Amino acid sequence: MSKFARGGGRRKATAAGLVISGMVISASVAPVTAHAAVPAFPDNITIFPDRDFVSIDGFAEHAGEQVTIEVQRPHVGLIGSATGRMATADSIAAGNPAIEVNHPGGLCWGAGGGLQVTPDIRAGDIVSVKFGGTVAADATTLDVGVTGGALTTPTTLVIQGRLGPEVDPTFLEHRIIEPALRNTDVARRDVRAVPGPLANAPKGGYSSGVQVAADGSFTATYEFLSDKTAAVAAEGLYTVTTWQDQDADGNTQGVTISEFGEVGGPGMGGCPAGAVQQGPVSPTGVVVRAEGDATSVSWTPPRQTPGAAPILGYTVRAVDRLSRNGVQGEIGVRVNDPDATSVILPGSVEGKRIEVRSFGEAGESWPPALPGDTVSGDFTPPTVTARPAGGVYTADTLVTLTADEPGSEIYYTLDGSDPLEAGTTGPAATLYTGPFELKAADGPRTVRFVAFDPAGNASQARLEKYTFGTTRAPGAPQSVTVQGSNASATVRWTAPEDPGSSPVTGYEITATPDSGAPVTTTAGASSSSLLLTGLRNDTKYTVTVVAVNAVGRGASSAPVEVIPAVPAVDKLAITLAKWKAGDLRLEGTGSIPGASLTLRVGGPDGPVFASNVIVQPAAAGAVNGTWSLRLRTGLGTVQNPSPVYISSSKGGFLDKVTLPNG
Repeated sequence: MSKFARGGGRRKATAAGLVISGMVISASVAPVTAHAAVPAFPDNITIFPDRDFVSIDGFAEHAGEQVTIEVQRPHVGLIGSATGRMATADSIAAGNPAIEVNHPGGLCWGAGGGLQVTPDIRAGDIVSVKFGGTVAADATTLDVGVTGGALTTPTTLVIQGRLGPEVDPTFLEHRIIEPALRNTDVARRDVRAVPGPLANAPKGGYSSGVQVAADGSFTATYEFLSDKTAAVAAEGLYTVTTWQDQDADGNTQGVTISEFGEVGGPGMGGCPAGAVQQGPVSPTGVVVRAEGDATSVSWTPPRQTPGAAPILGYTVRAVDRLSRNGVQGEIGVRVNDPDATSVILPGSVEGKRIEVRSFGEAGESWPPALPGDTVSGDFTPPTVTARPAGGVYTADTLVTLTADEPGSEIYYTLDGSDPLEAGTTGPAATLYTGPFELKAADGPRTVRFVAFDPAGNASQARLEKYTFGTTRAPGAPQSVTVQGSNASATVRWTAPEDPGSSPVTGYEITATPDSGAPVTTTAGASSSSLLLTGLRNDTKYTVTVVAVNAVGRGASSAPVEVIPAVPAVDKLAITLAKWKAGDLRLEGTGSIPGASLTLRVGGPDGPVFASNVIVQPAAAGAVNGTWSLRLRTGLGTVQNPSPVYISSSKGGFLDKVTLPNG
């Protein structure tokens, strides 16, 4: 399902109209004309333009297939793309995104050979989902955003924003996300406002509403119960969500979520920079011909990166192939014409290598174009690897560097310095010509390397660290805790402070009873918790965790004891129940201190009018803990909510509780 603004859920509506936060907005308002290919539920496209982030949901019939996500700008063309694998059918069925781009855990823009740039997604840009070269669905980025906000009274927060003319003002939700709100009378991580006058939130704690002006501006107003809550909300993330289409069940399709203050560009390390942060691209198709006493050099101008600074011209250099004391001589010219395709160099270039670069306000392109390059349309960078990989070795080690594209040049350093410095090969970089040996006697070495394919595409710079000494297994995992439950236990831990001489590859978790066979299971290298099943209730187990690496099993964690048991059910009782207009009081007891109570009206699944009511520890001499609730505003105080239904987070339940008037 769509992940509205960092984890929100999908809205539902009746067939008569859109239901948002308790309001019904008539669907008779003329809707915005939806794009013909907007996906239908359960498929969806959600666009976060402020973070240049796209989330794709559903498309279960294409689970596990290769998919391409493209961003097209009208009158410009393709400005970004990424290709990767859809999630599995089980993952999609569980409600996880089918694939994400420019978000941790997802793809980078440019993945799979796409345009090597993070697009600056703007209103009007079209995001499409393609399988086998055919567009399955697309969505248009809508023009919506927050422009500012401030507290106008100690308890009133007002947020301003804008809507483009293509946005249906009924297809709108404003939200403030702030986890610290959980510790206020809101008792949730976010608050929301929808079109209409101020109205009490269904779960209580605040009132909100959104007014849309004729000029497309909107104002979201929040009225909180205390100035403390209002101040916490004012520090949150302001978001506004709109969508292109909505079906009869209220599923919102083609969603745009604008997040005030978020910054675009690469969303994780290793992703390509945005267009404005990139330098120019080198030309291709360099041809060198002797012309009597001169030399003709021609080239094919490069494809301009959408949104990047324009190319202003070209530099053509003839560089000595041989160096003297690390210095190579060169001669060259600069051509101040972005449409130029050739130039004449005086004299012969025998013994020299011709390098052609584009230049612009962002500097010169790298790597340069070389003779023999062809206009191949190859924009895919090579991948370069080192064998063996870094780690701990006990003797001299021969290292081989390999690029996956024939004809690639590899440069490397052995001192940890960058093999690319200011756009040129660094002073410590060496052209790789064959395997090189790292001597154990020389101590640790950091090898950094980069490859350039014949089309001029550069790989990501790689790093491997080699140390020499004895190999060792990991240290003991830390901070092990165990919580028992019915025939099982949840085990949590943190990674060992010393991973050993190679990375941790997994964990072994063992629960040993006083008598009988131990229960052992394994977890992955990135795991920090596990539900251990197959245990006997009312039996004491000693639990240990061991980290494993390529050397073997490491030291065992400190043992922790646990006794699995069927969880106790909270026993609830009422000791006081009163109601009058503007004053609701309920008090009672509970058998499990710390349990959280939720109170509803109309039935066990009815609207919530109070939550997070905590059962306090029992007083001295008492058997049960106590709890109390008093409300003076919100749902349940305007009219008597009887009968009330009370449920405990620990399984207890009271139904049809009557609150006498008085």
